[in-house]
Amino acid sequence: MKAKRLLLFTLNILLAYSVLGKSPETKPVKEAAAKTAAVINPAYVDYINNYRTLAIRQQKKYRIPASVTLAQALLESNGGQSYLALAGNNHFGLKSTEWKGLSICKYDAGVYACFRKYLYVYSSFEDHSRFIAERPFYRSLFKLSLTDYRAWATGLNECGYAKDPQYGAKLIRLIEQYHLDYYDTADENDPPYPLDSTAAAPVKTPAKPAAAKPAATKPAATRPAAAKPATAAKTPSPAKK
Repeated sequence: MKAKRLLLFTLNILLAYSVLGKSPETKPVKEAAAKTAAVINPAYVDYINNYRTLAIRQQKKYRIPASVTLAQALLESNGGQSYLALAGNNHFGLKSTEWKGLSICKYDAGVYACFRKYLYVYSSFEDHSRFIAERPFYRSLFKLSLTDYRAWATGLNECGYAKDPQYGAKLIRLIEQYHLDYYDTADENDPPYPLDSTAAAPVKTPAKPAAAKPAATKPAATRPAAAKPATAAKTPSPAKK
């Protein structure tokens, strides 16, 4: 009798999970997928698509993982939307210390500081690569594998690249969130990693329904519909580089 009651109790629990859609095996997976889709930033996706080839070129030239370069650029420039990026093409927040080029100044953490200014975005990526490659205290990083983005991100913290103790963790989060490690083994001509940015698009307020028009007095059958001219499909413009 006890075994029968236990069996009925177990069957009822399983039935409740199936009805409510709360299967203990599928719920965490669904929640994780929904959480990931919700935090995808469309501006970040556009930035990655626009500058991925620059990062791949820098990897080939200086042996710095493209994923790390892209993650640093995203973090430092807020996906190209920061003041330094918009006004000075500075996508990595490099200051103008020991810098003989143009400068752009602003308040940074309550202190008035000057940063490097570039004529082109490419120059910012190039200068960032040289900044790491030509300084001896980053030399240990170049012993790491190009596909070990976690070690690179952690190593930048250990070498003192940023004061933020969570800097490396933030880079890893961006790399895994936007699958930037795909570019560590990709070629310049390869397509970008497919990211669904629609989930993060702002929700539009639905328009009010238009008032219903009165029905036509003449039967629709006596009025043949005019043929609509076929419209040619528009070819999407290539991403800017």
